[in-house]
Amino acid sequence: MKFLSAIGFLTIIPVPSPAISTDGRQVLYFPLVGLFIGGLLYGLDQLLSLAPYPEIRIVGDVLFMVIISGALHLDGLADTADGLFSHRPREQMLEIMKDPRIGVMGVLAILFCVLLKLAGVAGLIRAESLIWLAMAPALARTALVIALVFVNHVPSEKTLAETFYQQGKYYLLALCPLPFAALLYIDGVMALASLMIFAVLLSGLLLHFRNKIGGITGDTLGATTEIIETLFLLIGGTSLFYGAL
Repeated sequence: MKFLSAIGFLTIIPVPSPAISTDGRQVLYFPLVGLFIGGLLYGLDQLLSLAPYPEIRIVGDVLFMVIISGALHLDGLADTADGLFSHRPREQMLEIMKDPRIGVMGVLAILFCVLLKLAGVAGLIRAESLIWLAMAPALARTALVIALVFVNHVPSEKTLAETFYQQGKYYLLALCPLPFAALLYIDGVMALASLMIFAVLLSGLLLHFRNKIGGITGDTLGATTEIIETLFLLIGGTSLFYGAL
C-alpha cells in the first residue's frame, strides 16, 4: 500500500483511494518509484524508436518526463529559481517561492531545463546509453529521500507534502542503494563514478539551499529532482558512460 501511495504522490498514475496515505513512510519507496518511472520511459523510448523522425522520439521522451509527474517538479524548479535568484533576504526569498505566479527566472529555468533534457536524450540515443533513461529518474527520486531524511525542513504554510519531511528517520534510506546496485550489475566502474557524481552534486545542492534559505522546501525538492535528472541524462551519453545498453 505504501508503494502505491508513493506512486500516487510522485506521478499522475491513479491509485485506489485506500492506498493513499499521508504519514510520510511512503518516502521509503521513492527510489523504487523512480525505477518504475524510468522503466516506463525506457519502454516508451523503444516504441518511439519506430517513429519516422528521431525528433519525435526525443521530444516524446522529454514530454513523458514532464507529464508523468504532472509538471510538479518543474513548478518547483521555477519557484526556486525565482526565489534564489531574486537576491533578496531569506524571508523574502521564501515569500517569492510561495507566490503561485512565475517570474522571468522561473521561465528561464524551465526553458533551459527542457532544452538540456532534449540534448541529453539525443546524446543518450546517439551513444546508445539508453540505460540512463531508466537510471536518471531513479537517481532523481533517490535524491528526494536523502534530502527529506538529512536536511532541515523550512517551515511554511501547511501542505500535504509537509508530512513527507522525515528528518532523522534513517531506515527510510533502505532502498536508496537500488539504482546504484542496478548500475553495479552492469558495470562496476560506471556505478562508482555515478555514486561519486551523485554525492558531490546532491551535497552541493543541499548545502546551497541550506545556506540560502536555511534548509529545504517542496519547491527546492522539485528543483533537486529536475537538476539531478537532467544532469544524469546529459552525462549518461558522455565517454565516461559510453556503451551502457
